[in-house]
Amino acid sequence: MSRAATEQHTIEATEDDGRVRVTVGDVVLAEYLVAPPTPAPDSPKPYLHPLRTTAGETVTAVRPHDHTWHNGLQFTMANLSGENFWGGRTYVRDRGYTPLDNNGTVGHVRWEGIDRAAGHCELRHELAWRTAAGQRWFAEHRTLRFGGVSVTDGHWTLTWTSRLRNTSGRELRWGSPVTEGRETAGYGGLFWRGPRSFVGGSVRTSDGRSAGEAMGHRASWLAFTGRHDVSLRSSTLLFADNPANRGYPTPWYVRADPFPVVSFATTYHRPWLLAPGEEVTLTHHLAVIDGQWDDDRLDRLVPQLLARK
Repeated sequence: MSRAATEQHTIEATEDDGRVRVTVGDVVLAEYLVAPPTPAPDSPKPYLHPLRTTAGETVTAVRPHDHTWHNGLQFTMANLSGENFWGGRTYVRDRGYTPLDNNGTVGHVRWEGIDRAAGHCELRHELAWRTAAGQRWFAEHRTLRFGGVSVTDGHWTLTWTSRLRNTSGRELRWGSPVTEGRETAGYGGLFWRGPRSFVGGSVRTSDGRSAGEAMGHRASWLAFTGRHDVSLRSSTLLFADNPANRGYPTPWYVRADPFPVVSFATTYHRPWLLAPGEEVTLTHHLAVIDGQWDDDRLDRLVPQLLARK
């Protein structure tokens, strides 16, 4: 057994004024902003920022000037039956991006648990997805599980599970700008915005696609490697889809230029129709890695990610 496999680190989660900090030793691996002061046109919702490597490097961005609604790591939808939970303007077929009074919110309702155990911690809470008019369209039960810390290998893992129930009383259509007629803009679902120094970073998928080839492509995992200012070190984010998810393997929305973004773009190519009362559960995995790993090493890490429920 390797030294890394025998490591056992205590992960702490501390809630303070609408923010949960997840720490290992002196390093804050993640901060979860439960009720951030996001302006209404940016569709307020909880998000993770900053995310940091075990070496303390930050691998997320918040409120970038080009898209102020791109905040860290967040779960969102660009077009839900005409409502915008993404932020900014809405893409309308034959009209393009259009400012509409349709920016919804995803709000914290109650904590269901903040649990700490040997080697991991877990945040569980209920959220309400409300339209701009205040109608509650989704009830979400969200679980964020942090673990798998290896200081020796320089990585840690996050499993994000969102269970959504249609409470609108009507059929909902979850789509994307692609399903409304705009090519290569299929974003939605769990979405990451990287730091500005990651522009021009390298992208690899499980079947060898690069950034230019991976847009809209289905693959079981995708890795994004970028370089940091000041330290000049590299970090890698490994995104892995779960085989139990509807539509597995996910299509990816990914750009390395002009800004670094990755989305588990479940409705990239076609919309999902959700009947009244229907539930859908999506589980996605992320490894935050110090340095740049080769494909074989990433492949070996993926089963460990999938084993984390």
